Amino acid sequence: MRFWVDPLPRPGAYGGTAIVVDVIRATTTASAYLRAGAQALILARGVEAARALRQDGEVLAGEVGGLPPEGFDLGNSPREVDGVVGKVVVMATTNGTRAAHAALGARHILLGSLQNARAVAEAARQTGEEIHLVCAGKEGHLALDDLYTAGVIGKRLKALGFSPEGEMAQLALFLAENPPFPVLAASEAARALVGVGLGEDVAECARVDAHGVVPRFLGLRGEGMVFGV
Repeated sequence: MRFWVDPLPRPGAYGGTAIVVDVIRATTTASAYLRAGAQALILARGVEAARALRQDGEVLAGEVGGLPPEGFDLGNSPREVDGVVGKVVVMATTNGTRAAHAALGARHILLGSLQNARAVAEAARQTGEEIHLVCAGKEGHLALDDLYTAGVIGKRLKALGFSPEGEMAQLALFLAENPPFPVLAASEAARALVGVGLGEDVAECARVDAHGVVPRFLGLRGEGMVFGV
């Protein structure tokens, strides 16, 4: 079995299993909501779509420029998950939720981060499919933090018997030989968070194999992608 790494999403290009990666911060935070007891997570393409998808009693979460849009209950921080127990969270972010939508068409879609790297690799193996690691990137450009995270997950896939395919997979694996925090801290995404006073999120996102919660795509609700565990 093989795995590939896409430095940016390629909408409509995926069969098999797609692992979507937006380590700073959407896929890290998505797992945090489910780990904290959220009933389900609905990923919207954007802020206005999230507002339209939200139903009574649901939590609206996300960011624009790193900060919560007006009227949102939560931002996009894995350190801020209060009030989600037993509730549906509707989420929209600049890069990560769009990347998840780009993976539609894959038979299985999982959300991966450093925190669930081992668990998401094992969940992907259980699908019995070849795997694409889909990096969200940052506003249409390659993101160092996502490529690094794809490499960390890729190392775990290699240990499970998968073979890397292509130069990007090799580059990601090479990056993954470095410790996580310095790499993530050097990324544009991390510098942007520091600029809005959320630099502590970078260290949280850099925790490797911290838990076993893997968000899995369950189906659509309107134009929203429903994820659960």
